[in-house]
Amino acid sequence: MAGGLAFHNLPLKRRIDLSACARCGTCVEMCPVYAETSAREVPPFYKIYLIKKAIRAGTNPFLSIFGRRIQEKDIYFLRDALYRCSVCGQCSFVCPSRIDTIELWEEIREIFVNAGYGPLEAQHPLVQSIKNYDNPWMQPRSARRRWADRAYRERRLSAPVKDLSRGKNKAEILYFVGCTASYDQNIREVAINFAEIMNRVGIDYGILGPEEYCCGSTPLRMGVKDVFLQQVRKNVEKFLSLEAEIIVTSCSGCFKTLRQDYPKYSQFPFRVYHMTEFIYQLIVKGKLSLSREVDLAVTYHDPCHLGRHNGLFNEPREILKSVPGLKLLEMERSGIYSRCCGAGGGLKAGFTEIQVSMSRRLVEDAEKTGASEFVTACPFCYQSLKDAIAAKNSSLIMRDITEIVISAMG
Repeated sequence: MAGGLAFHNLPLKRRIDLSACARCGTCVEMCPVYAETSAREVPPFYKIYLIKKAIRAGTNPFLSIFGRRIQEKDIYFLRDALYRCSVCGQCSFVCPSRIDTIELWEEIREIFVNAGYGPLEAQHPLVQSIKNYDNPWMQPRSARRRWADRAYRERRLSAPVKDLSRGKNKAEILYFVGCTASYDQNIREVAINFAEIMNRVGIDYGILGPEEYCCGSTPLRMGVKDVFLQQVRKNVEKFLSLEAEIIVTSCSGCFKTLRQDYPKYSQFPFRVYHMTEFIYQLIVKGKLSLSREVDLAVTYHDPCHLGRHNGLFNEPREILKSVPGLKLLEMERSGIYSRCCGAGGGLKAGFTEIQVSMSRRLVEDAEKTGASEFVTACPFCYQSLKDAIAAKNSSLIMRDITEIVISAMG
C-alpha cells in the first residue's frame, strides 16, 4: 500500500463511506477548522479525495496522488490534513450521504499511526504522559484525589468523598472524575460542585482517587489504539472489582469514551451517565430542588462529545430552565450546529493556534447574545473558553453548569 499505509485494513463500512462522498462541498461551510484556516486540504470532502487517491496509488504503481509517484512528503501532507481536525462531527451531520466521519477519521489516523506516520510530534508528550502517568498532564497518580481532600478541609464540601480504591469502601455510584477536573486547579470547581450536589442530595457515591486512570479518549481520537486499549484494560479491571453498577462522569470526553467505546473492547456491564443526565433525573424525580433565584442571563455551549456525539442537547437546557430567575439565550449556532471549541481530537496539542482561534470565535458568538455568563458542561470546553475570554478581555464570565446548580440550591 501507499508508503506502507495499510488501507486494506479499513472495515467495509469505512470503504463504503469513502465511496459515498460526492464531493458536494456541503461540509466546507460548517467545518470549524476551515473557518479559521481556509486551507484547501482541511475540508472533509478534500481529505476523502486525497485518501481515495492514496489508496489507488498504493494498489497501482502507475497512479499517484499529485501527478507523480507517491512520495513520503505526500503522506505527511495527508497526515497533517487528517490531524488538522477536532473530530467534532459537524461534517457528519450536514453530509447528504450521512458519512460517519467521526469513526472514519479515527480509523484512518490509526492506519497512519501503525505505519509510523502519526501522531504529530507535538502530540507525542501527551501520549507518553498517559502511558507513564495515566493522565495527560504528567502528574503523579497519588495526587489524583487531592482536590477532594483539600475541598473538604476548606469546608467546600459538606462531607468527605469516599475513596473506593480502598477495598473496604463500597458505593452505589462511581463518580469518574476525569484527568482535567482532577488535576487542573482552575477546573477543580467542576469536581467540587458535582461532589457537593451529590452530598446534599444524599447520593451514595465514591471516587477511585489514585486508581482512576485516564479513560484513553485522546489517544483513541488520535489513532493511538494501543495506548487506549491499555487504559481500557486497567479501568475495566478496577470497575469490575467494585459493587457500583452506575458510573457518572463530569467530562463529556470521558462520557463518550466510557459509554460508546469501552463496550466495543471489553466486558462492560455498567450504566454510564453524564452529570447533566444525572442531575436532570434528580430534578424530575423531585430529589433535587432548585428553589433559589439566580438572576442571570446565560448562553449555553454544547460540547461536541455530549451533544452531537451522544444527543444530549435537552438535559443541560432543562436544568438551566429549572433555575428561577435565570434567562437562557441561545447562540445563532446551537444544538447539532453548535461550533466546536477545538479542544478535542488532539487538535489543541497539535495545532494550538487553530484551537485558540476556534474558541475566540465561539466567545464572539456568545457575546452577540447579550448574555453575561457563558455556560458549558465539559472541563475541556470550560478550560478553552475561559482562556479565550481572558485573551479577548471579554466581559463574559465562564461557568460550568454545576456552578449554576449549586447557586440555585442555596
